[in-house]
Amino acid sequence: MQPLFSVDSIKKIEQAFVKQQGIELYELMLRAGASAFERARRLWPQASHWLIATGAGNNAGDGLVVAKHALQAGFDVTLIALKPYAELRGDPKKAWQELLSMKKEPHQTFDILSVDDAEELDLSFAEVVIDALLGTGVDGELRDHYRLMIESLNSLEAPKLALDIPTGVYAESGNCAKYNGQDIAFKADATISFIALKTGQRLNQALEYQGQLYLDTLGVKNPLAFGEQATAWSVDSHHLRDKIPTRGKVGSKFDCGHALIVGGGQNLGGAAILSATAAIKSGSGLVSCWLHGDNQTAALSHCPEVMWQAYPESPVSNDFKRFQAVGFGPGLGRSEAAEQYFLSSMKCLYQLDIPCVLDADGLYWLAQHTSVELPAKCIMTPHAGEACRLLNAQQEDVFSSGRIEPQLSVDTAYVEQNRIHVARALAKKYSAICVLKGAGTVVSDGEQCFVLAGAHPAMMTAGLGDVLTGLMTSLIAQGAKLLDAALVATQLHYEAAVSVAGARQRGVLASEVINELVVWINQLERSVK
Repeated sequence: MQPLFSVDSIKKIEQAFVKQQGIELYELMLRAGASAFERARRLWPQASHWLIATGAGNNAGDGLVVAKHALQAGFDVTLIALKPYAELRGDPKKAWQELLSMKKEPHQTFDILSVDDAEELDLSFAEVVIDALLGTGVDGELRDHYRLMIESLNSLEAPKLALDIPTGVYAESGNCAKYNGQDIAFKADATISFIALKTGQRLNQALEYQGQLYLDTLGVKNPLAFGEQATAWSVDSHHLRDKIPTRGKVGSKFDCGHALIVGGGQNLGGAAILSATAAIKSGSGLVSCWLHGDNQTAALSHCPEVMWQAYPESPVSNDFKRFQAVGFGPGLGRSEAAEQYFLSSMKCLYQLDIPCVLDADGLYWLAQHTSVELPAKCIMTPHAGEACRLLNAQQEDVFSSGRIEPQLSVDTAYVEQNRIHVARALAKKYSAICVLKGAGTVVSDGEQCFVLAGAHPAMMTAGLGDVLTGLMTSLIAQGAKLLDAALVATQLHYEAAVSVAGARQRGVLASEVINELVVWINQLERSVK
C-alpha cells in the first residue's frame, strides 16, 4: 500500500528530510526538475522543442530546472512567464539565475514569452508542453491569466506533462477549479509527483486530468519516518492477493458459505437478480435471494443456481440462521412494507450477529431510522447522494455526537470535496465499514481510510452497485474478514469493469461485469499460489 498525504504534511516531510540529510531545499528542486526532464524525454523521445509555462513559487522553479536540462541536451526551449522572472524570490530565483548562465548552441532557440506574447503567438511549434504554473499552490479560483493560459495549452496537440499535479486540480480533494460551471485544469498526458502522492491524486477529477501518474520520491525512501500521518492509503489488486478466501480441493458447497440477498421489490427485480448472480458466480457455495413473488419466474430463468424465494411474510430470527452473510437493499423499494421489512430484518441480524452489506434502499431506510441497531459486522456502500442522506439524517444527533463536522446542510458538493472525511465520519457514526463509491472509492473503518479503484466512463451505468453488493456479500460468506471483503470486492469490481469495457466508453452492462469477475477473482487467487 502507498501512503497519501496532505500538502502540509509533504512540506513538513521535505523540511525534515533536508535537515536530516544536511542539504538545502534547493537540492530537491534540482532533483525534481532533473527527474521531470528525464521522464518527459523517455515518454516522448522525438520531442525537440519544449514549451514550458511557469507561474510563481516552487513549481515555476521546477520548470526552470527542466528548461536548463532541455537546453543542455540540445533542445529548443520556449518559456512562458506568467510571473516575470525578475520578480522571483528564493529557490525559484536561483533556478532562473542558473538558467540565465547557460550557453546555448548556435542552432538552438531559447525564447521567453510574456503572457501577452503567448496569447498573440501560434504555439503549435511545441512538441512537448510542461505545466509548471502552480502545482499544489492552487487555492480557490484561478486568476484569469492562469485560466486563459491553461485553455491555450490544452488546445495544443503536443503531449503534456504536469509537474507535481496539474494546475487547476486541488491536491487535497482531486476536484477542479471552475469557471462558469466548467472544470478548468491542465489536461496532462502524464504527471510526475514528488516526495509522496497527494491525497487528491487518487480522487475525483484528478483521475481525468493527470493522465499517467508517476512518483519520484527525490530520495525520501520512507515518508512516514518523519512523524507525519498518512491521510489515507492507496491500494491496488497487488496488495490484496492474500485477502481473498482460500479453498482446498476437498470439501463441498457447504464449506464455501451461504449468502442471502434481500431486495427485488415489486417491479424492481433486476437489482436483486444482478446481486445474487454476482454472489453465486464469485464463489459462494450457496446463494439464496428473497424477493417479491412476481419476480421469481424471471429470476429462476436468469440463474437457476440461485435459490429464489418470495419474501417470508414477516422475517424472524429462524429465517436468517442458516446464512453466513446478508446483502440487504438492492431494489427493496420504499413502500411502507419495505420499511417494516428493513426494521424487522435489522433486528434479526443484530440479534444473530450475522454480517450484513447495506446498499441502495437499505441505506435509504437507515437514513430514516438512524437509531436502528445494525449488526456488529456491517458494510455500508453509499454513493454521494446516499451519503448526503445519511449525514443529514437526525442532524441533532450528528451535532451532539461531535463525530461529524457540523454542517447546516450536507450536499453532494460537500461530499465530493471531503470524501476521506465523509467516509470516516459515516463509519464512525454507524459503527460500520463505509465504502463511499465514486471516482476513487474510499473505504474506511472509522480510523483508517483506503482509496482504491478509479474512474471509467463505461462504469456510468445501472446495476454495477448491485453487482458490488453481491460480490462483497459472497466474499464475507466465504470467510473473508469484513474490511478485506470491502477492499477486494471494490478493486476486483473496478478491474473487471475496465477489462470488459475494452475500448468502449459506453454500452457496458452490469451482467457483463459479473461474467468478467469470474476471470478476475480466479486470476487473483492464482497469483497467491
